[in-house]
Amino acid sequence: MRGDPEDLLGALDHAIRPIRPPNPVVALYRWRYELGLVVGAVAIAPTIAALTPAFAVGITALAVLPLGIPQVRHLVWLRVRAVVLQHRLRTAFRAARIHSNSGRIPAILWTSPRTHADRVRLFLPAGLTPELLEGQTDRIAVATGGAYAEVLPTRYRFVVKLVIVRSP
Repeated sequence: MRGDPEDLLGALDHAIRPIRPPNPVVALYRWRYELGLVVGAVAIAPTIAALTPAFAVGITALAVLPLGIPQVRHLVWLRVRAVVLQHRLRTAFRAARIHSNSGRIPAILWTSPRTHADRVRLFLPAGLTPELLEGQTDRIAVATGGAYAEVLPTRYRFVVKLVIVRSP
């Protein structure tokens, strides 16, 4: 049995439609952690340079000292991994052609890392459904280094939770 011609045309249109670049506000939001580090380093560098060498070493040691505590180091590592995961997810969305009819990929609202899995809250643009996202969970899991991924329903149709479970 052949498919509906309109469904085939819709699938072809989806396959060849270019993915739109984000507007500048969204681009700034996507790179907020990296921009915060750069702005913070640029803002604090003149202050550190104006201090005496002994005082500058002391301030630097106080800033780095908490990384000697395993629990703090673990929390920092989880947050860094969450930032990398966000970039990998956006790349996976582009590669798997997970986008709306207008070419918008899902927006990542928040990533909460856990020891065994990562939870990601996604905002789905108009025209993108959780069912379409569920069909691509294998690709998402591979692109993010997980064993598998699953889409969890929420109260709101336009916000979904994506759970990426890493292999034990």
